[in-house]
Amino acid sequence: MLLFRRKLRLSIVLIVYKMPDQAEKTLLSLSPGYQRGVKSEDYEVIVVENHSDRLLGAERAMRHAPNVRYFHRQETQRTPVHAINFGAAQARGSHVVIMIDGARMVSPGVVRQALDVFRMVPNAAVSAPGYHIGHKLQQVAVNEGYNEEVEAGLLQGIQWPQDGYKLFDIAVLSGSCQGGFFQPNYESNFIGMSVKKWRALGGVNPRYDDFGGGNANLDLYKRLLESADTPYYLLYAEGSFHQFHGGVTTGTLKDERARIYKQLDDQDIAIRGANRKPPTVKPILFGSAHPSVYRFIRHSLDKVSPP
Repeated sequence: MLLFRRKLRLSIVLIVYKMPDQAEKTLLSLSPGYQRGVKSEDYEVIVVENHSDRLLGAERAMRHAPNVRYFHRQETQRTPVHAINFGAAQARGSHVVIMIDGARMVSPGVVRQALDVFRMVPNAAVSAPGYHIGHKLQQVAVNEGYNEEVEAGLLQGIQWPQDGYKLFDIAVLSGSCQGGFFQPNYESNFIGMSVKKWRALGGVNPRYDDFGGGNANLDLYKRLLESADTPYYLLYAEGSFHQFHGGVTTGTLKDERARIYKQLDDQDIAIRGANRKPPTVKPILFGSAHPSVYRFIRHSLDKVSPP
């Protein structure tokens, strides 16, 4: 209990389902031994695992750090939205970060930079760009033989986790972040805000009850960024990196993925009453870029239309 005697600034909620190996790598990447410039008492990680036949379990969840709390839930629906809202309700911090996909490792400066933003601007929204490990988007690469074994070889090639920034060397921007750093994107897997803001938003919309939560994460991201009095900071020099795990939108083959996408989009339209557009808010860029990020800065510049 001594660890949480003083008020925490940040609670990171990580959702896990049928991805034990990938989730353990994510938790290693969130640990104080991997993250730079922070201590375990600066933040907590709340792991919420929906029951499956491939459990991470408490021992593996808490293996790499003393600031991890683990919750195992029985879930009757095929969505993580209830787990997210449950996890956020356990938060001891003044601010919360939502990571809907437990298979996303993060870069080594993301926790410190999120903390720095919230210390300066407590009412800010914070996110980090999303990437896919591999040299193509995983929903494309899976049709060409990409799998966990291929990915393991890529990670071994950069000697991960010795230098987490080398993840940028074996990654591409995710589909929702193809626009780069200088214009709005569709979502993030590292979405941060104050607990007060989270409560005002009402958390994640529980109506997103389809595969993987459907567009629940996009919906949260858009509502947060477009909410009043919410300056938006993009941790452009950091990132979350999706590991292959046979997920709904990245691990299924082309025809099946198209069917699922349509199903999820139909539900999104039914809930929102309109086709989805990215948030209208442009980011305030925050951070100092590692050289591995330079090529993505060039990509982002190429995506900006000249004045």
